[in-house]
Amino acid sequence: MSMTLLELNKKSLENLMKEREIDSIDYFIHDFLPIYNYDAISLEGMNKIPYEKVKYFFELNKIPDYSEREVKELSNHKKAFELIIKWTKEKKDLTEEDIKDLHSVLADEIYIGGVYRNVNIQIFKAAHQPPDFIKVYDRMRKVFEYLKENDLSYFDKGIYLNASLAKIHPFLDSNGKLGRLILNFYLMKDNYLPISINVTEREEYFKAIEEFKINKDLKSIKEFIVRKLNERYEKLITKLDV
Repeated sequence: MSMTLLELNKKSLENLMKEREIDSIDYFIHDFLPIYNYDAISLEGMNKIPYEKVKYFFELNKIPDYSEREVKELSNHKKAFELIIKWTKEKKDLTEEDIKDLHSVLADEIYIGGVYRNVNIQIFKAAHQPPDFIKVYDRMRKVFEYLKENDLSYFDKGIYLNASLAKIHPFLDSNGKLGRLILNFYLMKDNYLPISINVTEREEYFKAIEEFKINKDLKSIKEFIVRKLNERYEKLITKLDV
């Protein structure tokens, strides 16, 4: 699917929002958050909280019958998404320290967050393995140098950072959740809707990320993100256009 279709869908939704006197994409965030947080904790890791319980958590801020770690992981991710919404409204651009701060929110009271790993790791069955830990600081520095030296749109910044974090794997845990939070931060900065990646799309998403890891090619992951955005826009257009 092309960017042209995406821009047409984006404009169609904006026109419908004006007709319905909806002044911001914030209108859609309330229903989106439980879905996004459920997908985020399910896509990677061992969190087994079902969607209905995630919705319950968003209503009452607690869930009985699940481990403290599982509930804390969900709570932290909710706070992290609220933080990127706040940063978007402040028209903030991300620094390397901001990324560490966002990771600290994800890790709060679970493990030490906001610091790069000091051990080597291997990702099971991955064709590309993360660099040695001694190279992480240099690789992350080069990521931000690349952003500084290249005039990328917010849309492309989000895709590049998401893929780069997956490739470098700078933290011991939560790199995937962190990368997708940053992707959505930049999508919203570019006045797009945030997206969620469901566990059923896991293999396709990781395959697209792997293409960047091995060949430094963002085409596959960009096409995936564009398709996800088109699906989200078309669903909301259908919902509003009644």
